[in-house]
Amino acid sequence: MPALYLLALAALLSALLTGLVTHYARRIGLLDHPGERSSHTNPTPRGGGAGWILAFLISLGVYLLTVDAARDSVAGSAAMIGGLVVLAMLGWWDDHHDLSARLRLLVQFLVGGLFIASLVSPDWIPSWPMATLGLLFLVWMINLYNFMDGSNGMAAAQGVFGFLLSAWLFAPGSQTAAVVCLMMAGACAGFLPWNLGKARVFMGDVGSLALGFMQGGILVYGVADGLISVPVALLVPAVFLADATLTLVLRVMKGERWYNAHRQHLYQRLIASGWTHARVLLVYQAVNLLVVVPGILIGVKNPEWAWPTVLAVGSVLGLGWYLSIIKIGVLAHAR
Repeated sequence: MPALYLLALAALLSALLTGLVTHYARRIGLLDHPGERSSHTNPTPRGGGAGWILAFLISLGVYLLTVDAARDSVAGSAAMIGGLVVLAMLGWWDDHHDLSARLRLLVQFLVGGLFIASLVSPDWIPSWPMATLGLLFLVWMINLYNFMDGSNGMAAAQGVFGFLLSAWLFAPGSQTAAVVCLMMAGACAGFLPWNLGKARVFMGDVGSLALGFMQGGILVYGVADGLISVPVALLVPAVFLADATLTLVLRVMKGERWYNAHRQHLYQRLIASGWTHARVLLVYQAVNLLVVVPGILIGVKNPEWAWPTVLAVGSVLGLGWYLSIIKIGVLAHAR
C-alpha cells in the first residue's frame, strides 16, 4: 500500500475515533475544568489522544498485512510499539484517576529503559554512556510533550511537523521507519480538527505521553541505526525543547517547585497576556519553518556544520524565549 494512502488512512481513522472518544468522555463526565494554571475557560473533555493512538495502531496493522517486507523491520521495533501501548494505558488511567508523579516517572524510565536496551548492540548504540543519554533524552521528551500540551493544537501540530520531517530524514535509509513516521503524522493530523480553535476535546495524558515517547523514540532509533546524526535529531523537536527546558531551568533558579503544575511556559504566558491559541500555534510553527527546517537542511547537507548549527539555532530560540519572557513578565502564579 502506498505510503500516502497509509497517511490518509491514519488521518481518517484518527478523526473518526477521536469523535468516539470525545462522546465517551462527555458521557462519563471526563472533563478538564478551568483552573488557576489552565489555559482554557470552559469544561472540556479529555483523553482524546486515545483516538489517534488507536488509529495509528490500526494503520500499522494494515501496513503489516499488506507489505510483507515491513514485518521483519517492524518486529525489531516491538519495544517501541509496546512502549507506546504501556504509556498510553498509563496516561489513560491517569486521565481517569490521578496517579502520583513518582509512579508515572518510574514507568517512563522502565519503558524507556527497555526500549533503549533493545537498541544496544555492536551495530547500534555502541556504549552504555550513550544509552544513558538516550534514555534521559527519551524520558524528557515524554514529559516535555506533556508539559507543552496546554494550548489548543500545540502538541498535535508539533507531532505533524516532527513526524513529517522525520519521515523525510529516514526515507533514504529506512522505508519502514519513514512510513511509520507518516502514519504518526497522519494520526496527529486527524486529531487536530477536534483540538484546534475552540477545542472540543483535549489530548490528555493518554495522548501526550505516548506522542512524546514516539517522537523521542524514533529519533533515538534513527541515531542508533545511523540514519540521522545526534545534532539533527536534537533540531527536530528544538522549539519544544527550548521552551520546556529553559522554563524548567528558570523555575529551578528561582527556587520554585519545578515538578508542580504551573503556567510559566512561554506559550502559556502568551495566552495569559491575551494571545489566542491559534496565534500562539502559528508563531511556534512559523519558527519551525523559518528557523528549525533551515537548520536541519544545513545539518543534513553539511554534516561538519551540524553542531555549530545546533548552537546557532539554540541561541536564536533561547534569545527569543528570553526577550519574550522579559517583555511579558510573570503573569501566572507559580509555587
